[in-house]
Amino acid sequence: MTIKQGSTTAGFTLLKKESLEELSSEVYLFEHDFLGCPLFAIKNDDSNKTFSVAFNTIPTDSTGVAHILEHSVLMGSHKYPVKDVFGEINKGGLMTFLNAMTGSDVTYYPFATRNLKEYFNLMDVYCDVVFNPLILKETFEQEGWHYHVEDMRHPLQYQGVVFNEMKGAFSDPVRLIFHHIFSGLMPGSTYAHESGGDPQNIPELSYEQFCAFHRQHYHPSNSTFFLYGDAPLEDELNFLQERFLGNVATTAKRSQSLLGTIISEPVILSDSYGVETTDTAGKTFLAVGTHVGNVADREQNASFQIIANILYNSDGSPLKNRIVSSGICKDFGGLYLSSSCFNTMMITYLVGSEPQHQEAFKTIYHDALEEMVATGLDKDLVVSELNKYEFNVREEASKAQRGLDLMGKALAAFKYDTDPFESITTEELIKKIRDKALNHHYFEKLIKAYLLENPATVTVSLQPDPEKPKKTASAEEEKLNRYESSLDDQQKQDLVNRTRELIELQQSSNSPESLALLPHLSLNDLPTKVDFHTVEPTTMFGHDLLVSDLPTNRISYLDIGLDFSKLPHRYLPLLDLFGAVITEIGTEKLNYMQFAKQVATCTGGLSHAINTYARYSNPKDVRCILWISLKALPKYLEQAIDL
Repeated sequence: MTIKQGSTTAGFTLLKKESLEELSSEVYLFEHDFLGCPLFAIKNDDSNKTFSVAFNTIPTDSTGVAHILEHSVLMGSHKYPVKDVFGEINKGGLMTFLNAMTGSDVTYYPFATRNLKEYFNLMDVYCDVVFNPLILKETFEQEGWHYHVEDMRHPLQYQGVVFNEMKGAFSDPVRLIFHHIFSGLMPGSTYAHESGGDPQNIPELSYEQFCAFHRQHYHPSNSTFFLYGDAPLEDELNFLQERFLGNVATTAKRSQSLLGTIISEPVILSDSYGVETTDTAGKTFLAVGTHVGNVADREQNASFQIIANILYNSDGSPLKNRIVSSGICKDFGGLYLSSSCFNTMMITYLVGSEPQHQEAFKTIYHDALEEMVATGLDKDLVVSELNKYEFNVREEASKAQRGLDLMGKALAAFKYDTDPFESITTEELIKKIRDKALNHHYFEKLIKAYLLENPATVTVSLQPDPEKPKKTASAEEEKLNRYESSLDDQQKQDLVNRTRELIELQQSSNSPESLALLPHLSLNDLPTKVDFHTVEPTTMFGHDLLVSDLPTNRISYLDIGLDFSKLPHRYLPLLDLFGAVITEIGTEKLNYMQFAKQVATCTGGLSHAINTYARYSNPKDVRCILWISLKALPKYLEQAIDL
């Protein structure tokens, strides 16, 4: 059956259809007639069928409600009243991916499997837990937070899976830096809140607010469905309509992020983080975060990803070299953030610095960028990073979980109302960027406009404080003591009883009856034969060569095996060192630096590995093979082999 644009199938109207040669796929955009939710389907012959349902989960505070809800829906639904649903279905399944994730403004539930029956089984479980979860009060208390006291003689504590998880997360100074940069650059926005939950704010969330958040944000109208692979499209649409969407009686508005206002002047922020030593020398973190643009500009986004590699990861980076040689820090790093929220930003940070180095850091940062703009970026370095970016994009799109990669790209388009078809293609994008970067100084222009002349910048100083853990614990204890002092003996005893109930519930197992409700595969559902890749024998340079024609998105992979079985055993421990020498040190024609530059320009990686193999018919016949592996784009394959 061919679905035509404008036609309706199982309650979904096809708005747009394109055949994308780059992906060898037919791509469909549907909208549900009644609920208005979009469904994006990428259909091809990939047997690794992938599904995801996503919700725009927009926090208005830092209580972590979206994060807690993600945990809680997985604790059972009306159809599947099973604790830890994912853990149970993962025990005996064939799925190749199974997870749930919460971002700053979205929560999504993806899975992948090659088995068609399991695909629809998992779709049923996933949709039931998100649309019809139990989310009992004890689940909220266990996964989110509760007053924990096991005996009348003991003081109250806060406990909960997410509460404890975020306590650990907030002890990470790098996370604190990002938190300050987000809130500093975008005050009043969705992204000024901590979607994962701030431990100081998590106990402010009530069970009633928690349930209301689910009703609002997990309504089917606020969902986005993704389908990928070779499952029959009509069957997928019918399944969703008949099982979950067809009986929904009401519609709801789709939730939208609050973008706030980008700052118009530089901001300087200072905070502290806890350390367990009084020796605070060389433990300050310094960072500069700059608002760059937004996710709607794909060309600029991809360009800044490449620029970030030039600035932070390349040995030829003037910024990296100046900061490292200045002696103002122990380590240096940075990254370009383009998927965490609608706005994009460049972040540069120093590890192991001192508060008094802040001005020197800003000066070095500014001067290095000015030098790049004035003298131009090294062309070989730009070519190398362009190749690396293209290689990474191609390789990611050819991995086993290709569907997840494409869904992630399309998800941003649906969140921020850009073109999902454009978001999953890269061929023309890479060509445009390569031309502009090599012929029109595009990267230098971006650095000047967005990193040098941009007032939307936050500078953060995060200093070590040996007293911070005590202060934080004391503030929490004081808050708990105030609450406890308001309780009479019976009320505290009620908390003791509730704590014991939660412990008992946590330690209890699922009943055989509830586990039996989960769908399972039988032996008849398993494939009776295994598909093997076709391998064609040939020769190269007078040696045997085995060639596999695989969908690698135009990447060539070459593995050369060197048999060292005759090597005296006493030399075998040196084989790994030998592998490192021949893949990293250089050659007769190229010194170390020249060799490294050629590897970066011509390959996606040159590496070595050692494996031993025993002959099946004679296990005592063991061979030791040193593998030299390289991967390259076709236009660079000959140069890569020449290395």
